[in-house]
Amino acid sequence: SASIGQVYRGRLLDGREVAVKVQRPGVMTEIALDLYLLRLLTPLQVRIQNAVNKINTDDNDIATAVALVDEWGRGFVAEVDYTKEAEKTREFSEAMQRRGLNAVTAPEVVFELSTSKVLVTEWVEGSRLDRDASADVPRLCGV
Repeated sequence: SASIGQVYRGRLLDGREVAVKVQRPGVMTEIALDLYLLRLLTPLQVRIQNAVNKINTDDNDIATAVALVDEWGRGFVAEVDYTKEAEKTREFSEAMQRRGLNAVTAPEVVFELSTSKVLVTEWVEGSRLDRDASADVPRLCGV
């Protein structure tokens, strides 16, 4: 998430190489402002879009669009909490193992050093999926 944080490569005292993702200060304030502005401008956008498409705008059109912005905002705000990202990373790894997709990995989270604003994971050297020759790639690309 280059837009909300920066990733650094580091080494723990026990010698493990790690990636340290640090949230940019004040990012939640910026997100809150963006969401406020989106919510404020959504009714205008719906009216303009409907006018361009020669469709009458009713209250349900606006309510639906605002509800979509609200839902998107809830999801985006949840993504800012790195403890949730850490948990999702673990769940993803477990799901890939259950499916036998061993070529698909996610870095192991160092939970004891991670917080809502700092995520520490093992450092993983990897390859892009579209350049990987692993046997699982065709199976994954078909999804």
